[in-house]
Amino acid sequence: MHLTKKSSYGLIAMIELVSNRGAGPISARAIAEKYALPVPFVEKILTELRAAGIVRARKGRRGGYIVEINPEKLSLRRILDALGESLDLVSCIRPGEASCQLLSVCPTKDVWRTIDDRFKALLDSLSLADLSC
Repeated sequence: MHLTKKSSYGLIAMIELVSNRGAGPISARAIAEKYALPVPFVEKILTELRAAGIVRARKGRRGGYIVEINPEKLSLRRILDALGESLDLVSCIRPGEASCQLLSVCPTKDVWRTIDDRFKALLDSLSLADLSC
């Protein structure tokens, strides 16, 4: 597993939206400029989060994005899933994955599955509110 810049930037954008909650919509450009991120990339990320129902977009001069879900109920895993991140620590434990010749006899498979399950449970237990200052 390797989290991409997309996930990092997505979490930055979500934290920014939550920390400015109540101040109205925030544009992708404002977020991108504050953190020196590429504007088109932040726009793409926010579009994906909108498609997943995590943020709402408002058009117009004072438009931008607003968090649609209570930050205390929005898990980090849901955000990362919405951005298309693979959260599997090793590919051989993915459901339906049979790329490893050792799968049926692998002595580490159960350890990786346990670690993977705990990691995902941690991401489920952490909310966006936990990251917000």
